[in-house]
Amino acid sequence: MIRKAGFTYEIRYAKAAEKFFTTHEEIREQFEESIRELLSGEHPEQVDVKRIRGKRNDYYRIRLGEYRVVYAVINGTIVVIHTLLAGPRGDVYKKMGGLK
Repeated sequence: MIRKAGFTYEIRYAKAAEKFFTTHEEIREQFEESIRELLSGEHPEQVDVKRIRGKRNDYYRIRLGEYRVVYAVINGTIVVIHTLLAGPRGDVYKKMGGLK
């Protein structure tokens, strides 16, 4: 749990995302820094984040160079960011078909 700006947040990783991040630790660090920037409001304009369109409009993606990280936000006093997928651009969008 991380406390920031009067609330706490937690980042959880799905199995597919955790598997990707074990070999791409630098992408995990960039992702976590991007989430901190978004939640703290320090420099949110520097984070390339977009809402996923279509059936999965409650999912978001962050662009980190050639990689994409797909996540969902669960609101409340504790913001839980559930990271669903991470990987190269083409692979992530193909794998989204299997998300529930």
